[in-house]
Amino acid sequence: MKDKAVLISIRPKYIELIVNREKRLEFRRSWPALPVSGLIIYACAPLKKIVAVAEIRTVIWGSRTKLWHAAQEMGGGVTRQALFDYLDGKKNAAAIELVKVQSIAGGLDPKKLFGQEFRPPQSFRYIDKETFSKIMNLIKKDKNYHLKSRDRK
Repeated sequence: MKDKAVLISIRPKYIELIVNREKRLEFRRSWPALPVSGLIIYACAPLKKIVAVAEIRTVIWGSRTKLWHAAQEMGGGVTRQALFDYLDGKKNAAAIELVKVQSIAGGLDPKKLFGQEFRPPQSFRYIDKETFSKIMNLIKKDKNYHLKSRDRK
């Protein structure tokens, strides 16, 4: 990872599509101003675990219409209506192209990394290189977790 990573919360139904590579774009109403190259994916309730990591290839900024066209071309994994509803009220938003998606078997309890006071981010949370490395090392060392790559590109 050359830049920072971010932790984001995603609904489990979309995570499954991301891991299966049916959804290659993750849409966000807001996105970091600083360069970000890694993504840590937290599954919202009922899972409440870190379930995947991915690299970010590119970020596409634009209107709902522009992002819908990107979704059609690149695999957005959502309907036009769902995307437009999600982005309602935003002049511009982001579509993040995910590559090298790796799921974490069994998921990882975020409280092991961030403490008992962990609260999932509403939009995103910056993760420095050291914390990202800690996550990757924890996954590699703990026999209860392992990464499974589903990326074909």
